[in-house]
Parts: sequence; C-alpha cells; structure tokens
Amino acid sequence: MTTAEELAALRAELDGIDEALYGLVRDRMRCIERVGAVKARAGMPVFQPGRADEVERRAAEHARAHGLDETFLVRLADLLMEEAIRVEEEIVAQAGASAGPQNSPPT
Repeated sequence: MTTAEELAALRAELDGIDEALYGLVRDRMRCIERVGAVKARAGMPVFQPGRADEVERRAAEHARAHGLDETFLVRLADLLMEEAIRVEEEIVAQAGASAGPQNSPPT
C-alpha cells in the first residue's frame, strides 16, 4: 500500500468516526431539548453550577483513565455545556413567551 493509499484509508476511517461523533452530539442535543422543557415547566434556572462541576470532573476522570489530554477533554465538555445552555435558554424563553404575562390583570 502506498503512503497516499494508507492516508486515504486512515482519512476515511476518521471521517466515519467523525460521523459517529456528530451523531452522538445530535443525540445529546435532543436530550438537552428535553431537559430544557422540564426546567421550563418546573421554573428552574438553566445553569446548574453543581451539574457543570460534575460534567467537568467526569471529563477529567475519563481523560486520565484513557490516556487523553485532560485539558482538552474538559474544554470539550465545556463547549458542549455552552451549547446546552444556549439551547435550554432558548426553550425556557419560548416557554415563557407562549405562557404570556403571568401577573397581568384581566382585561
């Protein structure tokens, strides 16, 4: 196998891994949408500091256990959480807008 063929095969493998990763991110975001809906119904704040700490801790532990760079994996977790917060805030805002004014006098 030539170097070009070997690289092409490895790049095809990477493309497949990327597709699987993107699919998992999609699944995570769909779950986040459900989380946002629950928080909106319960009137809970979107950002939960304890949960963010837990996600970062788990990412760091996973990195150490699997020989990955801890800083990278925590940054990746943070990026996923940033997007989760954005999506949840959008859902909570939409729920608030569709509920209308809560304390308005009857007209």
